[in-house]
Amino acid sequence: MSRNWTFKYGLAADLVAIVVIAVVLVSNQMFLMTSTQTTAAAPFLVMLTDPPTVPAGTTVLNLTYSDFSLQVTLSNGTSEWLPVNASGTVNLFSLVNVSQTIASTTIPNDSAVDQIEFTLASVDAVVNGTTYNVTPLSSTLVVSVANSQVNQTLSGVLIDFNPTLVEIQATDANGTIVYYFVLVPSATATIVSSLSKEQIKVGTIVELGKNDKEKLVHVVEEFSNNLTIVSATLSVNGNVTSLNVTLMNQGSVAFKVFGLTLHGELNATRTWEKTNAEGQMIREVIVQNIAPDTIPFEINGSSLIPCFGIEQDYGELAISPLILQPGQNVTLSFSGVITLQPEKVDKNHPPIIVTPMVGDNYTLRLVDEGFQTFIVNATS
Repeated sequence: MSRNWTFKYGLAADLVAIVVIAVVLVSNQMFLMTSTQTTAAAPFLVMLTDPPTVPAGTTVLNLTYSDFSLQVTLSNGTSEWLPVNASGTVNLFSLVNVSQTIASTTIPNDSAVDQIEFTLASVDAVVNGTTYNVTPLSSTLVVSVANSQVNQTLSGVLIDFNPTLVEIQATDANGTIVYYFVLVPSATATIVSSLSKEQIKVGTIVELGKNDKEKLVHVVEEFSNNLTIVSATLSVNGNVTSLNVTLMNQGSVAFKVFGLTLHGELNATRTWEKTNAEGQMIREVIVQNIAPDTIPFEINGSSLIPCFGIEQDYGELAISPLILQPGQNVTLSFSGVITLQPEKVDKNHPPIIVTPMVGDNYTLRLVDEGFQTFIVNATS
């Protein structure tokens, strides 16, 4: 019996040893996996550079940003939006030929950052010593990222935010000149490396290197070739303006279109109702001396909506930028009376009616990732 007991005891001991070894091996493997997952993330920066286009006399262009998020595709192919806790205010005038770190996070190695999204919380400008509130044509930007693969120990996305500040002149009911400002955003982005550890700190400003400048130029050209204005028509019938613009996405990724602008010499008129000596109602049309030279349009679905940076009654309309998928085309349209009126409209305060001039050429600029223009002639 002692031999049987010894055998059983030895077998049990062997089994225990095997279990202990197995547990240790599994524990070590789990530790290694956890350790790998923990250490396989690297710092990732969001940097902003900005060559703005502004009216003469502009000295400050402050942008308050918030709600950053990155669309990250992991090495296993899954994609998710990663929120980044970042907000602040930058003077875009201070970012010419330099970049500033505006957000910092970590992402897994061997992943790709495909898109970046952030909110333009508020914008203001100082023009000729006066501070003005600025209306962004789109309050949310989603920008595709070129060269999106991230495989460096320290890398980031450089956003080339190239906005145009549109100054719109008009007159109020008393004939006084008033100014309105609209920010027309345009942005591209690319992954950059060869960064310094100092740039991890939010607010750090460094000179933009030659390679990064060339990379941004290449990205703008690439995006502009992919999303194109195929055709456009512009017509005027009395006070009614009709504009149709057909876009085509010839690239391999989706593009988001925020709006477009129409540039050129415009008519601006007001019509007053008066009573003549015989008591009859007559209408008097007065041509305004001051007229805007740009009409910004927001996009809602496939509709274009004039935006002059003032309160305009569009009901409960919710503005939503257009997402154009690869191979997709769409025609954006507007038909109606374009008015510029900062005060309540009545017979004593008629609206300013804005129309293109028949026979003139106008430049359309697409507000998107990249830069695209098109010349259209105004017909009757």
